[in-house]
Amino acid sequence: MKIAFSDFDGTLYFHHEDIIPQINIEAVNEWRSKGNIFVLCSGRDVHSLMHEVNNQELTYDFVICNNGGTIFDKNLNLIKSFPLDKIQLKKLVHSDIAKESWHILFSSAEKMRTTINSSKSQLLKYFESEKYKNQDIIQKITVEQALSEMNVIQISLAYETEEIANNYAKRINSEFEGAFLANMNLNCIDICAKGINKAQGVKELLNLQKDKYFEQVLTIGDAQNDVPMIKEFEGYSLNSATMHAKNVATKLYDSVGEMLLDNL
Repeated sequence: MKIAFSDFDGTLYFHHEDIIPQINIEAVNEWRSKGNIFVLCSGRDVHSLMHEVNNQELTYDFVICNNGGTIFDKNLNLIKSFPLDKIQLKKLVHSDIAKESWHILFSSAEKMRTTINSSKSQLLKYFESEKYKNQDIIQKITVEQALSEMNVIQISLAYETEEIANNYAKRINSEFEGAFLANMNLNCIDICAKGINKAQGVKELLNLQKDKYFEQVLTIGDAQNDVPMIKEFEGYSLNSATMHAKNVATKLYDSVGEMLLDNL
């Protein structure tokens, strides 16, 4: 038995076409038909991820969300989660790091809520786009409401440039008594509990499945937040990926489907 972990956005699914390519869907089906396991591994929260997945004919066995902060079974029952330290989180969201962000996106296992601090925030699409009209994926909230109402797993921040985001990520990792791990993704930062990233999420799921023997663990992703799991498991990337991912991959493919079929 083999197990494959695939990033979603930019790897399995492509925004500009709003589709999972048919080769990926068919290869996942063939992969699973041989008794192998397929896992979605995303930086998204489960609700926004499923909003996209449910419109496709994709099958899967597990879902890792929030860059490893939450793990779900195929029925979306929560198996494990890693909440943020509440004391340090309060300090962070009231710091200049958060106040300079275009938004503060709060994710728990149950819901996703956000502040909007700038008209540049990419999250405005959830409130303005016809595709997400009348959706219940995300709602606006104040910082104080989020802190009191949510068991926060991840917060996400966004800035004008990747350089600005990277500088703030360094501060997040060095300040706040080591409570957080800042996962970079272009001009955005996904902030998880200490030690939590996609590589750790993969390890946690493998540990939960320790009664099974996997002859091969495959990982594939396209962006900076995928780098930990690509490096840890000598994984793969796409020819269309960012240089962050391509530089650490053992092999490049044109699609997830091509990678799965190559490793059957």
